[in-house]
Amino acid sequence: MNGEHYVYIRESFPGADSTENLGFVILRPTRSITAPYTEARSAFMSVLAFSLVLSLVGAVAVGRGLAKPIASLAEAAKVIQSGQWPDIFVVTRQDEIGLLQASFNDMITASKLAQERLLAMIDMDPLTELRNHRSFRERLTEEARRCDSADSIMTLALIDIDGFDKFNEQNGRAKGDEVLRQVADVIRSCVPEFSVLARYAGDQYAALLPNTDADSIAVIINFLRVRLQQDRCPVTISAGCSEYPKNSSREDGLILASELALERAKQLGRNRVCLFNAVPGADQATDPFLLYNSLENGSFATIQALAAAVDAKDAYTNGHSERVAKYASRLSTALGDAPETVDRVFRCGTLHDVGKIGVPDAILKKTGPLEPDEHRVMQTHAALGELIAGKVPQLADLLPGVRSHHERWDGKGYPDGLVGEDIPYVARILAVADTYDAMTSDRPYRKGLSHEIAISEIENAAGKQFDPAIAAAFVRMHREPTTVSSSSEARTAP
Repeated sequence: MNGEHYVYIRESFPGADSTENLGFVILRPTRSITAPYTEARSAFMSVLAFSLVLSLVGAVAVGRGLAKPIASLAEAAKVIQSGQWPDIFVVTRQDEIGLLQASFNDMITASKLAQERLLAMIDMDPLTELRNHRSFRERLTEEARRCDSADSIMTLALIDIDGFDKFNEQNGRAKGDEVLRQVADVIRSCVPEFSVLARYAGDQYAALLPNTDADSIAVIINFLRVRLQQDRCPVTISAGCSEYPKNSSREDGLILASELALERAKQLGRNRVCLFNAVPGADQATDPFLLYNSLENGSFATIQALAAAVDAKDAYTNGHSERVAKYASRLSTALGDAPETVDRVFRCGTLHDVGKIGVPDAILKKTGPLEPDEHRVMQTHAALGELIAGKVPQLADLLPGVRSHHERWDGKGYPDGLVGEDIPYVARILAVADTYDAMTSDRPYRKGLSHEIAISEIENAAGKQFDPAIAAAFVRMHREPTTVSSSSEARTAP
């Protein structure tokens, strides 16, 4: 009716027989019956909608609480990616976000420590835990600038372990490394805390002491020598010291001055400290840097000019180096050496006495035989010559000959007392040529020997002072100048 839906309800009349099927029908609108359920449904939907809204609000709030710390973690990761270190998080949460922040903090701390260790290894010698050569040179430059600006001084000491190569050979590398660490520890304990220490080379240390003069550091190193002995260290040390800017106003010149002083200490018997001022000729040098600079930027011609200057210092031996070079190269040819070896022999002969530039004129020009102390000074020229020539990289192949041309076949020579074929081949050739020219040259206190007597002397010294095969070839070359060595007698430089 009128679009309304009804529900009928049939009931039987009270007291009626069930067989009579008599009753009545009640019609009720459908909405009147479903109204309570509709209200309940509306209420449920309202509650559900409210719950959904409440959940959404909570989710937004929780999302904001998570998004901010996560965003900060992402930002910290970007900082690391850029090569920087982010600030450590202040962890106040106990949930997973707090755990993540704490883990991130641990990662940053571990990475920082790893980077610091790596950077330390770049500047540090891993065996001794002292600065390495590169790091020390950088610090030396910094200290030189500081001295210049503050008008102050500093002293550089180069400390060398005496005979370390032989010790290493006899006792093994493990024992050698142990000694290197022991010496480094003793040096560290003896020098002032402000010292700059380094392992400068394989068995050589460097100590730079700002605001300290050379005399003071010599006292320290002598105390260091005593400490090594007290600690029963199986090696001794030698040291050379120079002062900035007194001995040199340049870093490289300071290093060269200390090297010269160290070489002087070794030549005087090792196990001692020597100041640059005590190096023969040091009082005549204006600045070792000038020599260093001319060598480093020079060539063979530079060293040749120095050698000529040495010869010119003594009128009685003028031209000695040139003559030795000619004798030696002829001998090398007679021995059947390759052309490149002959050339090396000639160049080495030209430079073999360059170290005499560090020998005082009073000794070089002395008119009589040298006293023992003077002779020891003269002997330093071989090692000093190696040091000087070593400043020119192109001359590296000449260094063994320059250093060892006064070694003897029987081991009684200097500076290293080498025996037999341990003496470099070029040096063995130079030894014969050098001795021949020395014997045949006039001196103020004696006239030069005749050619035949000098040859006989060399022949007699074969197997004692000289390599017997080389001495024999020299004798044949002068007695039989037209004879060419046979292939069976030809020698090749090792």
